[in-house]
Amino acid sequence: MSPQESSNDRLLKRLLHRYYSLRPLAEPVYLPKREIAIYSLEDKVYIRHLSFPSMTMLYKYILEKKTPLHLYYSSAYYEDPSADTMESKNWLGSDLIFDIDADHYPGCGSILSICISTGEVVEDKIKKCSDDTKPIHYQLISFDCIKRGWRDARTLTSILKDDLGYRDIEILFSGNRGFHIHVFDDVAKKLDRDERRQIVEYITLKGIDVEKIFPPIGRRSYVYFTDHEVGWRKRVFEELRARGLITQSMKIYRARLDDVMAVINELSLNIDPVVTMDTSRLSRFTYSINGKSGLIVTPMKMDAGIDEYNYLDFSPWEGSISVKPLITISGLPVLDEKIDLKKGVNIEIDATRGLYLALKGLVVINRIEGVEVKNV
Repeated sequence: MSPQESSNDRLLKRLLHRYYSLRPLAEPVYLPKREIAIYSLEDKVYIRHLSFPSMTMLYKYILEKKTPLHLYYSSAYYEDPSADTMESKNWLGSDLIFDIDADHYPGCGSILSICISTGEVVEDKIKKCSDDTKPIHYQLISFDCIKRGWRDARTLTSILKDDLGYRDIEILFSGNRGFHIHVFDDVAKKLDRDERRQIVEYITLKGIDVEKIFPPIGRRSYVYFTDHEVGWRKRVFEELRARGLITQSMKIYRARLDDVMAVINELSLNIDPVVTMDTSRLSRFTYSINGKSGLIVTPMKMDAGIDEYNYLDFSPWEGSISVKPLITISGLPVLDEKIDLKKGVNIEIDATRGLYLALKGLVVINRIEGVEVKNV
């Protein structure tokens, strides 16, 4: 590790310790039955197969031994969570989890490839810089894209409650680019991979015969509805009616099959099936800091007005920070604000965006005296 990197990590460690010393983390249910994993700031590696009997012991570890850039607990419950092989842990069950990433939406997945060694900035994802070094892949996701993810997270939660009958559900902003949805109902814990796959297929309407749910009738291929629809049929019917694509005769409604399919394609949720099917998936601690962004993994309320939020509302930091850019870039979008960076020229910047750039590897931290932790 270079002196520059050592100084950067030392200051970052001080900030993370300030935050975690306030003991902000939410304790997951049955903590002693879960595997804990840490991506260590000191080692830049994942430390797996940890377990702690209490949050007090977990705090002792992260404040005295290893500083977490990322802090996880397993969605699974184990008889022996600290066993060093998955087979010997003895699986007891798993929470049902879903992942919605905002970069999957059209117009939300742009990437800059930034080459620190050569100064190149390429508006595309490349594997290597001109000098054969590896570039930094800097994702451009506006908060408008996060809002789209929030709308889908709320729709998904409605499906889980209204269609599938789950009640104990939590929505979390991931602290970076999307949302995690956790189902804690006991009935969900014993679902196997295939049963979880079937839930994904229902939620996304992919991998199933849609015409069995929306059977077309007649040569002109109309789909018929009533006022008493439920589940996906109700959801699609309401959207068709809102768009004026329904004709009515008495209490029977009909829509063209082509219009029905178009609405289904728009309403279908884009979730990661691998996350949901994986019964040993790791989940970020609620109120932990996401080491990709410096933002907090935050629980959301179903009725939260996301239009009233911006990236800074999920930041634990206030005040300003001094950083030295490692590259020259004009108008770089940083959490929805454009910032000019000039290599080697120190700038004073708000702590949230300064730490975001430091975690991306684009700047080195000079001073943190102006940074405080918000009330948590």
